Amino acid sequence: MTRIELTMKALRMWIHRSRLAAALGLGLVLAACATAPAPPAQTSAEIPQALEATGEGSRFGVMAATLGGKVVRASRADERFIPASNTKLFTAAAAFRLLPDLRKSQPELGTTLHLVPEPDGKPPSLRLAGAGDPTVRDGADCVSNCLHELADAIVRRGITRVTDVYGDETLFPHEPFGLGWSWNNLPFYFGAPVSALTVNGNAAELRVSPGAAEGAPVFAVWAPGDDVLRLNIEAITSATGSENLLSVLRWPGSDEVQITGSLPAGTPPRSYFLSVPDPAKTATERLVRLLRARGVTVEGGAKVRLRNDLMVDAELARLTPPPLLETVINTAKDSDNLSAEVLLRHMARAVGGESADDGLDAVHAMLDEAGIDRNGIELFDGSGLSPYNRVTPEATVQFLTWTTTQNWGEAFRATLPVGGKAGSLSRRFRGTPLEGRIFAKTGTVQGVNALSGFLTAASGQTLVFSVISNDRAADAAPATPAMDAMLLALAAQN
Repeated sequence: MTRIELTMKALRMWIHRSRLAAALGLGLVLAACATAPAPPAQTSAEIPQALEATGEGSRFGVMAATLGGKVVRASRADERFIPASNTKLFTAAAAFRLLPDLRKSQPELGTTLHLVPEPDGKPPSLRLAGAGDPTVRDGADCVSNCLHELADAIVRRGITRVTDVYGDETLFPHEPFGLGWSWNNLPFYFGAPVSALTVNGNAAELRVSPGAAEGAPVFAVWAPGDDVLRLNIEAITSATGSENLLSVLRWPGSDEVQITGSLPAGTPPRSYFLSVPDPAKTATERLVRLLRARGVTVEGGAKVRLRNDLMVDAELARLTPPPLLETVINTAKDSDNLSAEVLLRHMARAVGGESADDGLDAVHAMLDEAGIDRNGIELFDGSGLSPYNRVTPEATVQFLTWTTTQNWGEAFRATLPVGGKAGSLSRRFRGTPLEGRIFAKTGTVQGVNALSGFLTAASGQTLVFSVISNDRAADAAPATPAMDAMLLALAAQN
């Protein structure tokens, strides 16, 4: 896509979102939150030297305010930054805003198995249909919402022979990736394609370790049941203490994992979680294996249903999904990209749409309601992988403050990582005054570190903050230690 085409697409998306916001009656409501911090005047507060020392060329934005709107620190707070996974703050909040009954299991979201009659006396086929549940698992240790439950249901019904098994992901439009997602993220679990039919997070675990001696091939084996991709092992074992030059890569669109380079002898085994290129086909292949292991003959094989045409069939079994709140927690607390993108599609359906753009329209309508303009927060995906997302620390703090006035505000805050305790902050702030007293979303992509949320200061008051670092050099250290030091100082001073 050329730059002109991209610009025109962005313009069309903006116009479409504006129309939807007007249709929903969600215009700009600048007074929606009386306690939201007012835009700060130019302050003399400077970023601590620790932040400046993290690398020449790095750019930092900082905003911190009380719930009452008093600004306690601001620097470059009105500049636009790439937020990385801070994007999930808005996705998770919009889920509370738009999706009812998050705490209840919704049977309509369960993955189902259907019997499809075949002509000419052939055995029936099966249709495995996804309904947007990203928590389905396949493994011997799975105890609920498991793919093998559907295979067991076939056996209980006495079905011993089928023609084909179709994977059906047509509930969502075919939009496997977000706008601008980088090719080098796509082979790994955090860049897994989005699908209405999902098993094991659309990923497979590959365990890699050095060979028995120097010069021997590197040893790689799939976790049980995960041998759904081909392996091409060219890497060798190098001398103990040598540089690790191992590369594990699956090119987008390919089902072959290439292992090249060298791995030093004595290196501990490591697991790589690689995305699958076709989630519906992989899920169906997994089910075919389970059926055959139970003595059911599958004469054809795994196929993918490509069109949302009418199929005359009968539902045989349905999995019971957990409440959608689990998907929201996976999104916010554990920063799971697939969960975030699935939520975006569910929000699209909640407002009468289907596509990821429709979901983004709904998120932006919520931001309009909170009084946030597009210069402050502009989103192109639900997870934060898109490099086109932009936020200002000022607008992020304004939005987070607004959430505290909503009847779902406390539940939303409870989904955030907790310093030294839970989620993507479990290893940060341990043994510090902010352990268990900072609730914030992390964000990390190349050149970006971000942390935004709430903290309890030494005085006991709550501060709302956003700290974002962009443009860090590739060989520079992460900005997170300096950011954490600044937040600890901020908490102590207030």
